Amino acid sequence: MVRHAVELEDDYDAIAPTLRELEACGDITLVPHLTEALDRFLDEGNFYGRDLIAGVLAGIHGVAALPALLRASARDLGDDQDSLQAEIIDLLHGDRPAARRAVLDLVTGNALELRREGLWALGFVAEAQDVELLAAAATDADPKIRSVTIASIPDSAADDRAFKVLIDALRDLDEQVRVSAISQLGYSGRADAVMPLVALAADLAPRVRSMTAYALGQLGNREATPALLRLLNDPDSHVRENARSALGAVGGPTAVDALLTLAADEDPELRIDAAHALAKAVDSDPRVAPQLTALARDDQAVVRAATIRGLASAGGSPTHWQKLLVELATDPAPDVRQRVAVAARHLAPDAAPDILHRYASDPDPVVRRLAGTELGRLTAPPTAGGPVGI
Repeated sequence: MVRHAVELEDDYDAIAPTLRELEACGDITLVPHLTEALDRFLDEGNFYGRDLIAGVLAGIHGVAALPALLRASARDLGDDQDSLQAEIIDLLHGDRPAARRAVLDLVTGNALELRREGLWALGFVAEAQDVELLAAAATDADPKIRSVTIASIPDSAADDRAFKVLIDALRDLDEQVRVSAISQLGYSGRADAVMPLVALAADLAPRVRSMTAYALGQLGNREATPALLRLLNDPDSHVRENARSALGAVGGPTAVDALLTLAADEDPELRIDAAHALAKAVDSDPRVAPQLTALARDDQAVVRAATIRGLASAGGSPTHWQKLLVELATDPAPDVRQRVAVAARHLAPDAAPDILHRYASDPDPVVRRLAGTELGRLTAPPTAGGPVGI
């Protein structure tokens, strides 16, 4: 395995059986050799070898391998670390009490890089008693430490101390720390997060304003409407886009007024955004459904397709849009029929079998492929979760 990682004599398929055997062998006498090889690959900047060793260490040593893998993650080899972090997360979830003990050892240590990794990992296993430790780390001199800490704050929905840490972080001088705090508050579900977030709508950093709009949409509280209306005119396009989407999530007459104006704009991109946002607000105002029907018949195929996607993503009554979807099933644009193929099970369950069987011989190969996939799902056992657009 080590020779393969160094010389790359074979492709991964050739070494995969050996890796599986090593991971399952349970021979802890290999751990020192594996640790030595891991250090070698880290020193050489060989992230492929690092990931191979990490997988075997995790398989053999279980949660006891966590400190070694976190130390490896603290070494920046210039890659995205997707494979390594997946191994670490599996270990964290596999034995939470033991993983938490290992992580806390790093968090309370003196090595800066290891503290960062430990604080990141703590986010997966943190308990209520860790909030005080995280609150202290949230005031660290290193902005990266503060940002990672904020992202690891547990259960701010129910824990007022954790919530206060996030509110305090909204005033941090570092942009990324503010972004992390805004993101966490957006998922807190707390109405008392709205007004502190509204204050960030005037932040100088576009990323902060953009995340603020997104978080206010997640909270779905109409007190945010005035701030979101102001953000519709923001100089940054991402901020404007998130503000439109958030208005749909907030709903209500004032938000819908703004979205109906966008739906009538000459720019098809704005009509697309309006379609996505209005689909979220369909139950909040009687004007929304007729406007979505009009957008589904827009002269631009991209707008029609976007409307279907918005309806499928928003959920709601599964048969409310059946007549409209049946109408669009014969749309001349392949992009629209592709959206219909994916949305049919959710928006037109009674008509879906007929639509998908017809699509099996559609002239567009993507429509045919999607129809085959969706027909298979029609007969598959139901699973939890809502509809998913393409």
